[in-house]
Amino acid sequence: MKQNADLIIRNANITSIDKNGSRTVSTALAVRNGLIIWVGDDAGAEEWTGGEVINLAGETVLPGFTDSHLHASATAEMLFSFDMMQTDIRPGDSRDMIISRYQALINENAGGVPGDGWVRGTGWNPEVFQDFPEGQPRCTDIDKVCKDRPVVLRSFDHHFLWVNSLALKLSGITKDTPTPRNGVIERDADGNPTGIFQETSAVDLFLREAEGADYSVEEYKEGLRAYQRDWANRFGTTLIFDAMATANAMKAYSELAQSGDFTIRVKGSFCADPSLPFSQFDDFISRKGEADIPGSYEIDTIKFFIDGSGFSFYMNQPFEPAVLEAAKLPPDFRGYPQWEAEELKQAFEKLNQAGYQIHCHCMGDAAVALALDAFEYVHAKLGALDCRNVIAHIMNIDEKDIVRMKKLNVIAAIQPMWAVPDMMAVNYGVPLLGKNRVDNSYPFGSLKKGGVRLSAGTDFPVTIPPAPFIGMQIGVTRTLPAGAPEDAEYKNKALGPENDPLRNSVTLDDMLESYTIAGAFQSFLEDVTGSIETGKSADFIVLDRDISKADITDFENIKVKRTYFRGNLVFSI
Repeated sequence: MKQNADLIIRNANITSIDKNGSRTVSTALAVRNGLIIWVGDDAGAEEWTGGEVINLAGETVLPGFTDSHLHASATAEMLFSFDMMQTDIRPGDSRDMIISRYQALINENAGGVPGDGWVRGTGWNPEVFQDFPEGQPRCTDIDKVCKDRPVVLRSFDHHFLWVNSLALKLSGITKDTPTPRNGVIERDADGNPTGIFQETSAVDLFLREAEGADYSVEEYKEGLRAYQRDWANRFGTTLIFDAMATANAMKAYSELAQSGDFTIRVKGSFCADPSLPFSQFDDFISRKGEADIPGSYEIDTIKFFIDGSGFSFYMNQPFEPAVLEAAKLPPDFRGYPQWEAEELKQAFEKLNQAGYQIHCHCMGDAAVALALDAFEYVHAKLGALDCRNVIAHIMNIDEKDIVRMKKLNVIAAIQPMWAVPDMMAVNYGVPLLGKNRVDNSYPFGSLKKGGVRLSAGTDFPVTIPPAPFIGMQIGVTRTLPAGAPEDAEYKNKALGPENDPLRNSVTLDDMLESYTIAGAFQSFLEDVTGSIETGKSADFIVLDRDISKADITDFENIKVKRTYFRGNLVFSI
């Protein structure tokens, strides 16, 4: 007797990686009530009937993708601020030239904002100012083209704000305002803020104090709808981890989830602030689960910035001598941590014991070591808890700390799309860190060989588009895709040591695992989604070609033809 299904897929190349890391291949599946109720071959599919039957003629089916580290709520920026990312800035440009180009952009866009509200822009690059003794731009630079409207400009990496004088006045932040711990409020010789706020504690201080500088709950909702429609559904992403969201953004998430408007699963996080007292962790524990909409939006993670960006990377060795001299920093300067070692140990113990996962932003190798020291402490005190702690980014890492990551079962949430020798790496990374550290950055291959679980993310909108197939291509090739908007001089060059340029590349299966089941594992959802197996949510995608036969250097052109979430078609071309 035939069994009923809502959807039957036949004659397909169904490829999946299970939670043990094994690749499975099938040709047919059946879906009922949003779940995969059977997976097998075409002969077995004859036992199922009813609903829609789709013959895919050999097309590839994959699990829905995960994005293990991004900022989907920041899509609001794309709708309610102007784009500064594409400003034409080249090595050799003077500081005045760079500022004048940003001024022209501000002037061009300020008039397009209705009323007298905030003018918002996103994407300026603080790294281009690291070689100038005068440092970062100032509020007065914006005032020259827009002084009658408050202006707030977020950097491309979201570690900096640049604001004008009116915005400073509205925030109430003055020479008498203490600089929050481990944040930077740049000041003039008299102690007056100059308009630059760096790192989370300082950025959050400004956004809290300057009413209207952040996006509203409704603006965040519109942004999140746009993210899932234009990015997640289009690229086949069905599970995300938003690594940091403002209070308004978290409220938008919760309200959208409550209304049933999501076609993705979302895991969120609270963000630890080194400028706040230790009691913030008691507050996180008391709030655990309060905003959760089970199966749709849940917060079970605390985000820690162990280090920051640029000169606030925390490195084992100093930055390069020339850039330190230009910035008037001491020759032994190697950045700094956002937290003291003992603070991290006590906080991690408290949060892990309460059932929270820890998610650490670590760019520098010293930051990675500091996080691992705290995880080791917790392991010694509490044993092997299943907290699935995470270190994200890992620009550089000491070999011995790869061994520690494996031993402590710490997940590496990597950003494959960063592992290329592009203009940023060559023109700003090398002067800051030196060629050797840049060549050995983003060591996915070393981490994988060392037994560390890799989950992949995009850090969108730091990286656009949030396209898993581009990430897979770069993870394997370590080269810029042909379609990347970069100079030809960077094409066909792999990011790696000259004598072994692919030492940190990984396999296609490694990449597929990191974008599917490993991301689900990070989110404690490996029994719910992340692979195509009986009993799991019917989250899967149909591609326009067979990935087993596709050229890895052409993965950037693979298209998702259909995306299914809980058995429902949420995208098609």
